[in-house]
Amino acid sequence: MRPSLDDMIVFRSVVDARSFTLAAERLGRAKSAVSQIVSRLEADLNCRLLHRTTRALSLTEAGARFFAHCNDLQRAYDSAVADVSANAAELSGTLFVTMPHALSAPLVAPATALFIRRHPKMRVRLVTADRPIDLVEERIDLAVRVGAQAGQAARIVTLGSLTESLYASPDYIRRAGGVPAETAALQTWDHIANEWQGDPVTYRLGGAVALRVSPRIRCDTVLDSLGLADQGLGVALLPDLVARQAVSDGRLLPLCRVDASAVHAVHNFASAAPRKVADFIQALHEVLRDQPVLSGQADA
Repeated sequence: MRPSLDDMIVFRSVVDARSFTLAAERLGRAKSAVSQIVSRLEADLNCRLLHRTTRALSLTEAGARFFAHCNDLQRAYDSAVADVSANAAELSGTLFVTMPHALSAPLVAPATALFIRRHPKMRVRLVTADRPIDLVEERIDLAVRVGAQAGQAARIVTLGSLTESLYASPDYIRRAGGVPAETAALQTWDHIANEWQGDPVTYRLGGAVALRVSPRIRCDTVLDSLGLADQGLGVALLPDLVARQAVSDGRLLPLCRVDASAVHAVHNFASAAPRKVADFIQALHEVLRDQPVLSGQADA
């Protein structure tokens, strides 16, 4: 039979210790088991490896040659363990993350900066899309998503909530007769919506349906909705963090606050997420704590 790698390591320990008893103690094995392993090696190799006396052990010529190979094996083993341990301590590779346009700049970009500073050997590939992306097909490690989640994800981690409001330009509000006293009056106004909002589009205030509209304009991204509302083409549902600068510039005005939407980190790992995914989620939590229009929650 061919000697096993484990038997070679045991033989090396016996030679290093110059004692079956001491080698057995170091290996956490019975002395008899260690002795049997060396005898098995000699039988497998069909040669004597050790000269045994009641007081000492010494290598035969064949044993010395074999011991050199056992040393090479031990060095290869130690090198492999050290290499894997070093990689575990310092992350490397690529992390693929997808997110909607609304969360790219205020949340994912600063989280990416935190992540890269902590793991300088990591690379991050960001895929910005408001449309649903299949995590498996697109080889995505982590998705940051807004609203109710269902279907393909194995694990959903709630990060916090995103506040949203209906916005329109001052010019459009004037042409529509001014801000109405009742939210229901907005039903007759022109609305801008993303494809993923459905048809009709339903807006909730305080948990109840306050407004149901059929949009005049459909578009693919939140940033498109922002631009169209800024052009005075109607009312758009926008995350407050996306509309913040336009409001500050006087280009948009909030009409009413709509119920907040949950923000989730979604991944497809059935058990514990890889360290690179878990660390990026931690970075997202940290950024959320500093956002005035995002409320974070520690649901890991």
